[in-house]
Amino acid sequence: MKAKRGFKKGDIVLVLFIGIIALIPLLSTFLADGGKPGDELIAVISRDGKRVKEIDLNKVEEPQYIKFEDGLKVTILAEKGQIKFLEADCPDKICIKTGLLTKRGDKAVCLPSKTIVTIEGEGTE
Repeated sequence: MKAKRGFKKGDIVLVLFIGIIALIPLLSTFLADGGKPGDELIAVISRDGKRVKEIDLNKVEEPQYIKFEDGLKVTILAEKGQIKFLEADCPDKICIKTGLLTKRGDKAVCLPSKTIVTIEGEGTE
């Protein structure tokens, strides 16, 4: 007895359904509201679970270097409209590789130093 090869109509529908479901998280990332120019952008720096600094990125005129010397050393650079991990003593440097944070909801984390940078803010509507 010979088995039939090829897709049946139900197989194609199932593959399309799974493909659409797999794309939903990707689409939600692209469609997320990151704000628009002029919106309030507040960088919140937390260390060891405590808020240690807030910076209004729209009001930064000159580069600000935020350094943490206790434990693992970390340097964060805040400039007008953006912030990033500049240096870190952690072994993998994932926090640095995250790059620039420029819109609401952006986040960079250095797990070994327990340092988190998040951009929060409100729209100016």
